[in-house]
Amino acid sequence: MTDRQTDRQTDRQTDRQTDRQIINIIFSSDNYYATYLAISIFSIIKNTPEKINFYILDMKINQENKTIINNLASSYSCKVFFLPVCEADFQNFPKTIDYISLATYARLNLTKYIKNIEKAIYIDVDTLTNSSLQELWDIDITNYYLAACRDTFIDVKNEAYKKSIGLEGYSYFNAGILLINLNKWKEENIFQKSINWMNKYNNVMKYQDQDILNGICKGKVKFINNRFNFTPTDRGLIKNKNLLHVKMPIIISHYCGPYKFWHKKCGHLNCHIGNLLLKEMDKIIDIPSSWYDHFEKIPFLIKIKRLRKRIKDKLIYGIY
Repeated sequence: MTDRQTDRQTDRQTDRQTDRQIINIIFSSDNYYATYLAISIFSIIKNTPEKINFYILDMKINQENKTIINNLASSYSCKVFFLPVCEADFQNFPKTIDYISLATYARLNLTKYIKNIEKAIYIDVDTLTNSSLQELWDIDITNYYLAACRDTFIDVKNEAYKKSIGLEGYSYFNAGILLINLNKWKEENIFQKSINWMNKYNNVMKYQDQDILNGICKGKVKFINNRFNFTPTDRGLIKNKNLLHVKMPIIISHYCGPYKFWHKKCGHLNCHIGNLLLKEMDKIIDIPSSWYDHFEKIPFLIKIKRLRKRIKDKLIYGIY
């Protein structure tokens, strides 16, 4: 299918959506992350029985990988729309973190790529979903730009940094999982506001589009429980009995930081599930053997350590 055909199909599917049961989910990815994109999508559709439309802000994902992802989604009666994004459009945006792609900036201009839907969940590729997203989808954000979870790494431990980017006195959210009010984003011209903010704070910002979104959305964010975006820092705060209440079970595990669920050094909650999902996916659709090479081999001793950690998390700290 050509990009033009895809655009026409997207317009038909999204035009005046009347089925309120359809959950709209947005990812942003280039070809390098396509394997992990597929696994993250699979973790969602396995756990969310509702109808889902996936919108992929596509930075040159190849046709083979698109076909695999389409076949996976259609196996569960879900739809995928690949929306071409030119990375050159964001070449002047700062790349301050090596392991974060420029693809993530594309979401700042969501209303250019996605028309005629009022609300969507944005999810980073480095996530695994453990339960239905219906509860997240049902949150009312009528009067907000978005709903998000506190980024405890910044909000708890880096007050001075918040002050440096104009967020003193405001909570700082992690932008890996967002429930977005697209009507508000269109009305407020979020992309232009993003450029204006970046021009002002370009010399001090560290966390790319996450800083930008925090800066332009301050005062217009609905903060929700961190079960929807559970990070390694959250786990540490619970383990060390700091003041962080996270409702269990965890809905989405977010592997932010340098170690992702495909790395052997990753020790975050449920990181072992990524490889299991790949094997399960291979039984449903045809995937190339090269996809297995995208996961680092896990030595037996690390598997044992991960198992012990999961047991300890659940029995001692109540994390599951």
